Amino acid sequence: MNMHTKHELAKEVLDRYLKSTKQEKKPILDEFCANTGYNRSYAITKLKNLQLTPHFKKSVAGKHTRNRERIYDSYVSAVVEKIYEALGGIGAKRMHPLVGTVLEKGIAFGHIKTDLITEAKVRVMSKGTLDRMMKRIREKNAIKGISTTRPGTLLKSEIPLRVGAWEETDPGFSEIDLVAHCGDNGAGPFISTLNTTDIATAWFEAEAVMGKAQERILTGVQLIRGRMPFDMLGIDSDNGSEFINHQLYGYCLKEDIVFTRSRPYKKDDNAHIEQKNFTTVRQVLGYQRFDTEEVLNLMNELYRGPLRLYINFFQPSVKCIEKKRIGSKIKKIYDIAQTPYERVLAHPKTSTETKETLTRLFETLDPFKLRKEIDHLVAEIQKRGRWHL
Repeated sequence: MNMHTKHELAKEVLDRYLKSTKQEKKPILDEFCANTGYNRSYAITKLKNLQLTPHFKKSVAGKHTRNRERIYDSYVSAVVEKIYEALGGIGAKRMHPLVGTVLEKGIAFGHIKTDLITEAKVRVMSKGTLDRMMKRIREKNAIKGISTTRPGTLLKSEIPLRVGAWEETDPGFSEIDLVAHCGDNGAGPFISTLNTTDIATAWFEAEAVMGKAQERILTGVQLIRGRMPFDMLGIDSDNGSEFINHQLYGYCLKEDIVFTRSRPYKKDDNAHIEQKNFTTVRQVLGYQRFDTEEVLNLMNELYRGPLRLYINFFQPSVKCIEKKRIGSKIKKIYDIAQTPYERVLAHPKTSTETKETLTRLFETLDPFKLRKEIDHLVAEIQKRGRWHL
């Protein structure tokens, strides 16, 4: 007798079993056990479970309906999707700590309309549930950029190498790099992005420059320094001539800024900025060629305005705080995802005045509006780009 037959027999026996007296149930149960091979305890449990199933005569063979009500319904999913889009599609690990903040912003600025029950469900959602809800298939652009870095031979003996992990823990020590927007051809004048990331806080600043002239790179560094919420204490670059030159080196000496460089052809020495080059520049603008003053102005409008606010205030990241060797493998331990803004506020070297200024600015920011402004500017920039020289 297979499971389906046993289940059908149980439904037939249950109908008689429920209508019988206590004395009549004993022979019915004996008969059921003899036919199915069940022991009495299991037979009683089987009939009780079948009795609890609504409309047991129509139940599926071999299954017990739990009738569990769905907790995270389509209303919750719709709210999570809006937050997910507002944060640029980041992963659950980075997004989870910021869900409550962005939800409040969305409700306050009118981008999210929901009831209190749905709001509460979104707030208490676990990281695993959030991850499952956010999963989508995204195709990635396979186009890659080309390298336009040329080695700077001057001053290499004057500018020390920095090897290994950063030991500085104060805000103000940054890695800097240049991202070329030359399409598939590095000839002729084109725009580059001077990109920086602070090691202690992950604070992001960028400036678009036309060409790679030393004067323009220096001007870009000065503009970036003026926008930072803390002073620039040190910079670390690759060995390109746009950085290894008398102008930038002289400026750093005059301003008492520590200037170091990475080892030639060792991208891991600049791992922080290499990662940021992709997430803050390539993922945003792509790999097209940009070479006009109009696009230069649009890019700086993006970098100086909505993009820096969006990334610094609403894009959390994790930092590796410990490495453990387990046999032949190294296990990395990360902290809880935080935005650069949160890391600046939490740092003991940040002044009270800076904290108050940043907090007042944060209270006025709407991540949904910033996301729309970024998308608009990016669309305008990409309309004016091209792939070939």
